[in-house]
Amino acid sequence: MKHFSGEHYHQLDTKNRIRIPAKFKSEITEKLVFSKGVTPCIYVLPYSEYAEMIEKFNSLPQFDSEVQLALSIYMASFEVLEEDNQGRILIPQSLLDYAGIQKNVVTVGVKNRLEIWSEERRESLTKKKTFEDYMSILSSRLQ
Repeated sequence: MKHFSGEHYHQLDTKNRIRIPAKFKSEITEKLVFSKGVTPCIYVLPYSEYAEMIEKFNSLPQFDSEVQLALSIYMASFEVLEEDNQGRILIPQSLLDYAGIQKNVVTVGVKNRLEIWSEERRESLTKKKTFEDYMSILSSRLQ
């Protein structure tokens, strides 16, 4: 399993393409799967992590219509995206709209995934609490 951490500020180009920052790219040796995140950002998973997630989804009840609709909606956002010859990845408009990304982005390493955020949205959300508040949330969930 890959472990990502840190952040990198950069921008979309005029054709909605980005480059995965070098600090993260050096850890990636497989295709990448992009999807809507649980938070309003774009998740980027190495394909092996995506495959593990699908295995977990296979245990969900097949005859629970609410669960299956949620799974259908979530899975519809997943796409394998590949770099062009210049190392750029074209991000689908639907993902950019979901994440509120227009130009400035921050790519964040979070455990087994990358998150691509609108710089403005991330700053707005993270300023709602102090660093200590976020650490307290994590601490309480780990107990």
